[in-house]
Amino acid sequence: MEIKFLVEDITCTGCAMDMENIMLDMDGVEEASVNYADGEFVIEYNPEEIEEKNITKKVKSLGFKTKLDTEQN
Repeated sequence: MEIKFLVEDITCTGCAMDMENIMLDMDGVEEASVNYADGEFVIEYNPEEIEEKNITKKVKSLGFKTKLDTEQN
Protein backbone atom coordinates (compact mmCIF):
# COMPACT_ATOMS: atom_id res chain seq x y z
CA MET A 1 0.00 0.00 0.00
CA GLU A 2 1.02 3.61 -0.41
CA ILE A 3 0.60 6.66 1.77
CA LYS A 4 1.55 10.20 0.78
CA PHE A 5 2.38 13.18 2.97
CA LEU A 6 2.85 16.82 2.11
CA VAL A 7 5.96 18.31 3.73
CA GLU A 8 5.95 22.09 4.11
CA ASP A 9 9.42 22.96 5.35
CA ILE A 10 11.95 20.56 3.89
CA THR A 11 14.62 22.49 2.01
CA CYS A 12 17.51 20.19 1.11
CA THR A 13 18.33 16.77 -0.27
CA GLY A 14 20.23 15.84 2.91
CA CYS A 15 17.10 16.24 5.00
CA ALA A 16 15.12 14.27 2.43
CA MET A 17 17.63 11.42 2.54
CA ASP A 18 17.54 11.39 6.36
CA MET A 19 13.74 11.14 6.29
CA GLU A 20 13.85 8.28 3.80
CA ASN A 21 16.46 6.34 5.77
CA ILE A 22 14.62 6.73 9.08
CA MET A 23 11.41 5.42 7.55
CA LEU A 24 13.18 2.55 5.77
CA ASP A 25 14.47 1.36 9.15
CA MET A 26 10.88 0.62 10.21
CA ASP A 27 9.68 -2.96 9.80
CA GLY A 28 7.04 -3.12 7.09
CA VAL A 29 8.18 0.00 5.20
CA GLU A 30 9.24 -1.16 1.76
CA GLU A 31 10.05 2.15 0.07
CA ALA A 32 10.29 5.80 1.09
CA SER A 33 10.78 8.68 -1.32
CA VAL A 34 10.94 12.40 -0.62
CA ASN A 35 10.69 14.99 -3.36
CA TYR A 36 11.71 18.10 -1.47
CA ALA A 37 11.10 20.37 -4.48
CA ASP A 38 7.44 19.31 -4.62
CA GLY A 39 7.09 18.76 -0.88
CA GLU A 40 5.90 15.15 -1.27
CA PHE A 41 6.85 12.20 0.90
CA VAL A 42 5.60 8.86 -0.45
CA ILE A 43 5.88 5.67 1.58
CA GLU A 44 5.09 2.16 0.36
CA TYR A 45 4.40 -0.34 3.10
CA ASN A 46 3.07 -3.79 3.89
CA PRO A 47 -0.15 -3.38 5.93
CA GLU A 48 0.32 -6.87 7.35
CA GLU A 49 3.53 -5.71 9.05
CA ILE A 50 2.82 -2.10 10.01
CA GLU A 51 -0.29 0.04 10.51
CA GLU A 52 -0.77 3.34 8.72
CA LYS A 53 -1.23 5.14 12.05
CA ASN A 54 2.29 4.07 13.12
CA ILE A 55 3.75 5.46 9.91
CA THR A 56 1.89 8.73 10.41
CA LYS A 57 3.11 8.98 14.00
CA LYS A 58 6.73 8.39 12.94
CA VAL A 59 6.54 10.93 10.11
CA LYS A 60 5.19 13.57 12.49
CA SER A 61 8.04 12.83 14.93
CA LEU A 62 10.67 13.74 12.31
CA GLY A 63 10.29 17.44 13.10
CA PHE A 64 8.92 18.73 9.81
CA LYS A 65 5.50 20.23 9.18
CA THR A 66 3.65 17.40 7.48
CA LYS A 67 0.10 16.47 6.71
CA LEU A 68 -1.49 13.47 5.12
CA ASP A 69 -2.30 14.04 1.46
CA THR A 70 -6.04 13.46 1.42
CA GLU A 71 -6.15 13.69 -2.38
CA GLN A 72 -3.92 10.66 -2.93
CA ASN A 73 -5.09 7.89 -5.23
